[in-house]
Amino acid sequence: MQIISISETPNHNTMKITLSESREGMTSDTYTKVDDSQPAFINDILKVEGVKSIFHVMDFISVDKENDANWETVLPKVEAVFE
Repeated sequence: MQIISISETPNHNTMKITLSESREGMTSDTYTKVDDSQPAFINDILKVEGVKSIFHVMDFISVDKENDANWETVLPKVEAVFE
């Protein structure tokens, strides 16, 4: 799975990351903590310091950061999960 694009959203604490693969079905999930039942890439992103939650639907995720976190620090670590 690769990142196709990263877009800002109206919420300055959220980035939309479009992925090269879609999840099956029209379901969505919000993740807030690491859990072995979740996809590995979701857990890896949640382990990044400053990440608060992830919303996953279709072919994108929305990553929410903590208010005091900085995208210049957080985003490269999120991108590294897909390398």
